[in-house]
Amino acid sequence: METIKIGTRFHLPPVRNFLEWYVFSIMSRFCLILFFSICLTYCKAGRKSNFGVENYKGYTLKNEFIQLRDLNFSRIAMNVYSPTCVPCFKEIPTLNFLARDMKQKNQGEFFLVVDPFNILENPSGLTREERISKSIEIMSKEKESRNIELTVLIMEDEFKVEPPPSRGGLVTGTPETLLFKTKPLTLYYNFIGSICEKQSLEEITNDPKVQFFQKQIGGI
Repeated sequence: METIKIGTRFHLPPVRNFLEWYVFSIMSRFCLILFFSICLTYCKAGRKSNFGVENYKGYTLKNEFIQLRDLNFSRIAMNVYSPTCVPCFKEIPTLNFLARDMKQKNQGEFFLVVDPFNILENPSGLTREERISKSIEIMSKEKESRNIELTVLIMEDEFKVEPPPSRGGLVTGTPETLLFKTKPLTLYYNFIGSICEKQSLEEITNDPKVQFFQKQIGGI
């Protein structure tokens, strides 16, 4: 029997012939593919909606009902807006640019959303239908006067803008932009404050936060 000398390296026995090496190679690759397939299947099956966003729904300015979780987009972006919010006005050129860019790249849809309780006077004294109707009226004028290109959604009660120290919900103020993956609807990034308030296209496209948004919305 061959002995191993001290100071020498120990090597595994060499593969005896080509057929044995070939079978070993194929089996190794098969095991790796099986392993990664199981991991990917588990990760996909294990991802769940978060923060109650699966219940987000609203109405367009044409009073069309939309349930966000049912939309057939790979990504959804939502900018939270208020007609009395000055930074909201200033970032409209950026929002329009990003919405166009997402559509051109087939990345998804960018909505501009409002909470009726955040834009109406005495909303608690109104019925749900009245809140929706009055919000549509306000935002229709806002969309035209501010040249908003995004699809506007009047959100239902499951969506709230809740600044602290009240309850301090998921969205605490305006503007704020939320990024979602779909199937299931999952929040994965949140921009607090305006993304960019610059006005020229050159300044907008070169802005670091705009470029970061584009990277995030196009990522996995």
